[in-house]
Amino acid sequence: MITALLLAAGQGSRMQYQAKALLSLGSGTFVQHALQQLHDAGLDELILVTGSQREAVWNAALRADVPLREAYNPDHSSGLLSSIQTGLRSVAPDSLGVLITLVDLPFLLAQDFQAACQAWQKLPPDAFLRAQSEGKPGHPVIIPRMYFNEILEQPAIDKGCSFLFQRYPERVHPYAIARGRIDIDTIEDYHAHITS
Repeated sequence: MITALLLAAGQGSRMQYQAKALLSLGSGTFVQHALQQLHDAGLDELILVTGSQREAVWNAALRADVPLREAYNPDHSSGLLSSIQTGLRSVAPDSLGVLITLVDLPFLLAQDFQAACQAWQKLPPDAFLRAQSEGKPGHPVIIPRMYFNEILEQPAIDKGCSFLFQRYPERVHPYAIARGRIDIDTIEDYHAHITS
């Protein structure tokens, strides 16, 4: 069993205070698209980590009509790691690991998540899978359950799980995903990649 943590807690300070999760994409929103892709990939458990604009993001997520649970991070402004920690506290006890991805990666598709999970399942039990795109780290990442306590004990700094990959570099397995680095950080990115 693999749990998907979809991180949608940030407000998007460079998006004119618009939550990225609520940006329009086709007939829905970023959060609906991401949840549908994760569901279609066959992830066993979907957890949406909310923070800023919690009610609006959660209501939009429910319109995706897929099985999911919410993990609310009241300290989302402290950084990405705090949202990961919040999500980990909600993971089912029989989950073997977590696939972590961000709501602002609208080009990741079900086949990307599915292929990443299949590749991770072939690795040693202590291995991380870290997506690479254009030779640089991207998303998703998959982390085995054996590291959950280390993540939960780490001070909540805004660097995600990079500390873990630096601690165990020999256990990090890169996995090429062409669409893994096209994120939407600014309103200019949104217009350039989505509305153009």
